[in-house]
Amino acid sequence: MVFAWHFTHATGGYPGTFEGAPAVFPLALFDEGHTGVALFMVLSGYLFAKLLDGKSISYAAFFWNRLIRLAPLLVLVLVLVGISRHAAGESLGGYVANMATGFVVPAWLNGACPSPSKCISTSRCPC
Repeated sequence: MVFAWHFTHATGGYPGTFEGAPAVFPLALFDEGHTGVALFMVLSGYLFAKLLDGKSISYAAFFWNRLIRLAPLLVLVLVLVGISRHAAGESLGGYVANMATGFVVPAWLNGACPSPSKCISTSRCPC
């Protein structure tokens, strides 16, 4: 559901509003991105509760295992995008500045910057 929301709401590479949402019940849920997130959180909480079933957990080991499982793919994707942008003739400095800004600046409401073209042309969003 979350993937479908992002896929159908992308305008120019950025999430945006989508006014043509179907009014049919199962399809109308795809216009609500938060529905998929809420469903994921509920199912994840249920699975964690069932799997743990009163057992204790080492949070340090849990976070370490998540880091070593997710970080390599994250680094690979960031490097591949950097290589593709460099091959397209873009500046790697701008790419690194945009990544650094993305890690520091909090997400905008609804996941979109009010002026995405200004956010791309400069390393900071002017809003």
